[in-house]
Amino acid sequence: MSYKFAQTLEEANEFLRENPAVLVFFSDESCNVGDALSPKLQEMVKEKFPEMKFLEINVQMLPEARGYYNVFVIPTVLAYFDGRETIRQARHISVPKLAREIERVYDIMFS
Repeated sequence: MSYKFAQTLEEANEFLRENPAVLVFFSDESCNVGDALSPKLQEMVKEKFPEMKFLEINVQMLPEARGYYNVFVIPTVLAYFDGRETIRQARHISVPKLAREIERVYDIMFS
């Protein structure tokens, strides 16, 4: 699994363009849920979706990302396939449910 921590919007957008499948995790320093969720999501991607990349965006360090990606609650997870947002989950994120949603699209793309 490839992990990327975006420093700029340009960097994040380039990462999304270069990779066919990306899970984007939006966090900030004040979110304890996000601190616990990020490693679980990274592990899920590593174990179940080897072709998928992981991108983390800290909205305190990159506040313009909130408006650009329409992220108004933390944590938020977006799954991109072929540069398009395909899945969005926010606030109450279920890792098993997210994995099932990703699996449907992932299997079509990489099978």
